[in-house]
Amino acid sequence: MGPPLNAAPISWQEIQELAPIARQGAAEQLLHLWKRQRHRIDPEPLWGDEIEYTLINLDKSTSKATLLLSQEDVLRQYRKRCEGENIEPWNAVSFQPEWGRYMVEATPGEPYGGEITALLNAESNMRLRRKLIRQCLLPGQHPVTLSVFPGLGTRGQFTASELSRVFPQAALYRQIYHPSTRYIMVTESLAARRQGRFESHIPVFRDESTEQPFYDKTASYEYSTEHPPPADPKEGHLHLESPGLGMGSCCIQVTMQAPNEPEARWLHDQLMALGPLMLALTAATPMYKGYLVDTDTRWGRISACLDDRTTEELTTIPPRYSWNRTYISSEKPLDVENKTPLQPVDEKVKCRLMDGGMDEPLAHHFGTVLSRDPMILSREDIEQFDPNHTGLFDMLYNSVWQHVRLKPPLSDSGPGWRVEFRPMEVQLTDLDNAAFSIFIYLLSRAITIFHLSFYIPIDKLSDSMERAQKRNAALDQRIWFRRTGWSTTEPHNNHACEGCSPDCCMKPKTSTWRSSKEPYQDPSSPYALLSMDEIVNGENRKISNGFPGLINIVWAYLQYIETPLLERKRLKPYLDVISKRASGELPTPAQWMRSVVMTHPEYQRDSRVGEKIRYDLMQEIVSMEE
Repeated sequence: MGPPLNAAPISWQEIQELAPIARQGAAEQLLHLWKRQRHRIDPEPLWGDEIEYTLINLDKSTSKATLLLSQEDVLRQYRKRCEGENIEPWNAVSFQPEWGRYMVEATPGEPYGGEITALLNAESNMRLRRKLIRQCLLPGQHPVTLSVFPGLGTRGQFTASELSRVFPQAALYRQIYHPSTRYIMVTESLAARRQGRFESHIPVFRDESTEQPFYDKTASYEYSTEHPPPADPKEGHLHLESPGLGMGSCCIQVTMQAPNEPEARWLHDQLMALGPLMLALTAATPMYKGYLVDTDTRWGRISACLDDRTTEELTTIPPRYSWNRTYISSEKPLDVENKTPLQPVDEKVKCRLMDGGMDEPLAHHFGTVLSRDPMILSREDIEQFDPNHTGLFDMLYNSVWQHVRLKPPLSDSGPGWRVEFRPMEVQLTDLDNAAFSIFIYLLSRAITIFHLSFYIPIDKLSDSMERAQKRNAALDQRIWFRRTGWSTTEPHNNHACEGCSPDCCMKPKTSTWRSSKEPYQDPSSPYALLSMDEIVNGENRKISNGFPGLINIVWAYLQYIETPLLERKRLKPYLDVISKRASGELPTPAQWMRSVVMTHPEYQRDSRVGEKIRYDLMQEIVSMEE
């Protein structure tokens, strides 16, 4: 949610005037912070996850599923129970507000340690979070780990209150915001800077009986006279007329503590290349506004909703919410560029950081992030500026949302250098959320211990992120990956995975071959377009220098740290989820939900997901965890 706002925010007009001063002030705070913390060492590999829950109401009498605007009540009950005498197990978790009043963010009460037993407790902690939220709700009300509620933004009532029936569309979204000044001001500043009405379109999934031509009849088009509707609605697309249709989506994020600043920067860069893979494997958003759509992820929609670019900037700089376009490690291979020209940079900020001793790759990275205008600001931030504080830097840094984030330590006593991994969609079950959290943590440890290099050119990363958002990308798409030169030592051929033969780890396995429209890949190139199956489970043995697969790298790491056989067997079900998602044996949430809709007796093959279908789908999702 970002740092707390301790003073009254100022208008966008004032923010514009003070933005250059704010950027320079943020740079000064960053420089002081970096100098204090650059040599810090934290050997314990702490980690944790954040899950965003959607609150829903299931009305059996009417077969309707609606959003439940009960965030404040849940948080109030949570705080009351934590303050009571019998605080267990409430102190084992932490709840925070999120953008929508139907959302609750939950994390473990304390970071997990690096021991295997901590990993094995992740799922039980997630189950506890769901159970405690449920205890704050009434019968028929449920917390679900759903990326986007399929009825959000439909005509008629889609909340459990009468808000969506009584209020016009523009007023409605003011009602489902969390009442925090931060959320309201950020939303208004984004619109003010954009200098125009929010516009986003998403292609509808065309089924046998989908209306031809297709025009979105659910859009309100309640435009002001200053920003009238488009002359012609976009055929074949849903019109997303409110930022809430993106900002109200949910995800899971995992943060890992690195031992020091160089290792954190190295891990940051390697996780960048893994973003497209994990986005495709966790795809969980096949519906918007009561329709099946032709994409499977929320990424593009939330990016559009937080897009503050003017018309002139659309072709020159990326959105605020986007994938990273700068590598930051000073150890990056020379054959990979660390930046792209399509990335703004505040040269004054960059020069100040370098003059203060920061190296060029890191200074350039922060120069790009701090080049953006602040979205929220108070006059006290400027008038009472203190270079030894971090509030101004934190405010600006947390208003740019990239798929991997380097998190400097903000105090001597708090967490150390961390890396936050952000592209994954929230999964429908605690088992799956735990599986992806555990996998990315173990892979991050293997990257750190073995110093693995997954660098790919930035333009190939951008291409991969675009591919990962397509419908059924987990099975049908190939993404760019470094297939050779990823390990300088490759010491692991004699490490066994989960107790099998000692020569199986780190060797390419026979993978299921699927036809592809992609051109032939030169095996001598360090980069190749690989399927998700090849990246996770390994390329076919017949391919020379084939990539062995990320799962095998994780098993090699577990063997390397001498994980007992019993603990490896307990970890196996979680790693099997990742392996089977990549191979297609297990569907992604998007694939599964699409299948439920398309086989429902009331589905008319017209792309519409009616109220009864949505209700039955939500019932099935709720029953998975009860």
